[in-house]
Amino acid sequence: MARETAPPSQEEIEERIQQVGRYSRAVRTGLLIILSAFLLAVIVVLPANLDSPSQAVESILMPLTFVGLGTILYGIGMHLHLMHLNLVRQLQPEPTDNQSSAPDSDD
Repeated sequence: MARETAPPSQEEIEERIQQVGRYSRAVRTGLLIILSAFLLAVIVVLPANLDSPSQAVESILMPLTFVGLGTILYGIGMHLHLMHLNLVRQLQPEPTDNQSSAPDSDD
C-alpha cells in the first residue's frame, strides 16, 4: 500500500537545498585539511628523511594514503550532493499547462 503524502512546499525544498550547500562545504573543507596536511608532510618531514629511499617512502606513505582516502571521500560526498540535488529537483512541483494539453474545439 502506497503512502499518500503531500508534496513538499517550496520553503521545504529551499531549506533542503541550503542544507546540501552546507554539507558540500564541509566535505570540501575536509579535503582541504587533508591536502594541507599532505603538503606539510612533504615540505617538513620528507626533507628530513632523504638519507635513504626507504625512509623517504615511509615518511610520505601515510600522508599519501590519507590524501587518497580524502579524495575518495570527496568524490563520494559530491556524488551524494548531486544525487540529493536531483532528488530535490524531482520533488519540485512541475507547472501544468492545461491550455496546451486541452484539445482545440474549432468546429
